[in-house]
Amino acid sequence: MNKQVKLLPNKEKLIEEALDISLSKIEAAIAERGQCTIALAGGNTPRPLYESIANQNLPWDKIHVFWGDERYVAPDHPDSNQKMARQAWLDQVPIPPTNVHP
Repeated sequence: MNKQVKLLPNKEKLIEEALDISLSKIEAAIAERGQCTIALAGGNTPRPLYESIANQNLPWDKIHVFWGDERYVAPDHPDSNQKMARQAWLDQVPIPPTNVHP
């Protein structure tokens, strides 16, 4: 596999590039397998990407998300990665609740 390093001029270009890659992978997974599964990252770093994904017109019923990184806090706690992901993305789109896995 060829690896490539891209130097991007700013945060906005990084988010744009991450969104392009994410959308490409989501679309390919759905085309190949009929669904896409995503393990979500935690912390504040992915928030702008999640917000960008939430603004896309995607087949939400074919996307399944899993918590890949969570803190041992209540889901509504300010440090909860689940809370951040829901605020930034999942509560903004019509993804079926059954497609959001613990």
